[in-house]
Amino acid sequence: MFPLGHALSTLIPGYNAWQTWRHFRVIDSLVSRGGTRHVDASTAAVGMIIWWLTFTHYSSDPLFIVLDTIELTAGTAVVAYGQRALNRYWTARGGDERLLETDVFALAAAGAYAVLTLLAFLSPQ
Repeated sequence: MFPLGHALSTLIPGYNAWQTWRHFRVIDSLVSRGGTRHVDASTAAVGMIIWWLTFTHYSSDPLFIVLDTIELTAGTAVVAYGQRALNRYWTARGGDERLLETDVFALAAAGAYAVLTLLAFLSPQ
């Protein structure tokens, strides 16, 4: 897998939902082997569609601030949904949680983006 390619492919409408569905089907097949809860791939695909529909609307108008909130919520929910399932799978297999340097970089970039976005919305125009 090429993580950057996967991330960029989320910007392609239709393909992003299909790719999300495929990934979550794999996650579901992994977690179902361990007898844990199933992961619904269709729910993840719908979350990706909601994320994409609201992703392209950036403005400081109140309506777009609401759309941005929906976008961030949908995107975060999809990632957290899949990550929790993968964590259950790795825990059942005796794995340990690791935080790589690239993970720290991605978290720092996302946090900085979120803070700057909030500051831009809250600052006087």
